[in-house]
Amino acid sequence: MSAKRPAVDLMALTSEQAVPMAEALQRTATPADVVPEERVPAKKVASSKVQHVGTANLEALAFKVPPSFRKRFRSRAAEADMKLNELLFAAFDAWEKQQQFKK
Repeated sequence: MSAKRPAVDLMALTSEQAVPMAEALQRTATPADVVPEERVPAKKVASSKVQHVGTANLEALAFKVPPSFRKRFRSRAAEADMKLNELLFAAFDAWEKQQQFKK
């Protein structure tokens, strides 16, 4: 069994006196530790098709979908470098256009 550490007087510590414990190793990031964020190559999407909407005036919309649909939807959004709500807006606009609804 390992020896117990001596008790630390926490009341005596202040921001001026506080230092890392002697046995604590200080970690610094090395290039090997830094993992670049990998993105799925985006398909080119015409900027006129993507509807950018500010988040200030948005309301929550919640509904359930099958896991396979959720995976496909998220995958397609990532492939197109779109946010999920942007893909939803684009899909709804396309559906309205197909159904010949007027905006």
